Amino acid sequence: MSCKSTKGTLTPATPLFETKWSLKKIYAEDKEEAVSTKAFIRFSKEKASAGGNGSCNSFGSSTTINGSEVSFKNIFSTKMYCEQVQQIENKFLGSLEKVTRYEIKDKSLFLYSDKNLLLEFAVAEEIKSTQ
Repeated sequence: MSCKSTKGTLTPATPLFETKWSLKKIYAEDKEEAVSTKAFIRFSKEKASAGGNGSCNSFGSSTTINGSEVSFKNIFSTKMYCEQVQQIENKFLGSLEKVTRYEIKDKSLFLYSDKNLLLEFAVAEEIKSTQ
């Protein structure tokens, strides 16, 4: 009988890529706003891009990732107006333009502008690569 167990291995942090991140909180002007819409983001390493849903509209952007630094450029979205969630979507996409770095802790993704936390996400699902 052995006392060794393979279950004791440390689980790696949730990957930035191959994960659907669901938006949970927006931080702006020293306020924290909980989000309960279908807003999410996914990152594509191969395409150097990110995209998802802002709450109403689909969006996309090119991304540059270097270590923990990240930036979103050329953000675009479809243009439907959804009264119930439009303010959240506007804040979400506006915040993405300011992001300079990210951090993953357990199953949460945090996007910052320097030291200021802007957006908080939780894992919605890990995506198995189809390529």
